[in-house]
Amino acid sequence: MAQRTGSHTVEVERLFEARSSERFNRLDYAMEVLRLLNPALRVAVYRNHGHLRVERGRGLGGEGAWALCGIPPHATRESIARTLVELSGLEGEPFLLDLLCLPSAARQ
Repeated sequence: MAQRTGSHTVEVERLFEARSSERFNRLDYAMEVLRLLNPALRVAVYRNHGHLRVERGRGLGGEGAWALCGIPPHATRESIARTLVELSGLEGEPFLLDLLCLPSAARQ
């Protein structure tokens, strides 16, 4: 991860990122995962045309931490969920990633 000494960090894009041709709304999926995880930081997701990209920062004054997550049109459910689980600090939770990668109809 590339880091700056200021209040902002940018994670290096993954070089060998999995690709998916599955048709689903990746931004809606990311927002659904974020609602379920309820992270302690503000996360904004946006459409990105490169690799999955994460930028993090800390707020100034009383503001909390924040993150930006750029999601490309070829991202897999697993790569999106894994990134958001890591941002939430829950990567040690058993089976969480497996549950989040299920289609939403199967989770209900």
